[in-house]
Amino acid sequence: MPTVTIGLNGRNYDIAVGEGEEPRALELAGEIRRRMESLTRTAGTMSEGMVFVMTALLLADELDQKKREAAKLRDEGREASLKREVALADTIEALAARVETLAARVEAA
Repeated sequence: MPTVTIGLNGRNYDIAVGEGEEPRALELAGEIRRRMESLTRTAGTMSEGMVFVMTALLLADELDQKKREAAKLRDEGREASLKREVALADTIEALAARVETLAARVEAA
């Protein structure tokens, strides 16, 4: 199993990853590193543990917001789809009524 070394908060960590996942692990570590650096610039000096905890909380909050947004979009999509289905059913019913009217006229002729 491949190992990547990621640097976070001035320390290196060797992390085992799946075959071919090395670039993605390094990309994610870079995002975490940027978040940690931003946090320490904004909040000032914190213990190493607090930097990790605060970064994890900020990422968890962002993930939760994205999940809520995705759920809202799914719900809106379902609602729009239902409206289209109802409109289509109404159109089909109207067309069926017109066909029946035309058929009655043809039979009467």
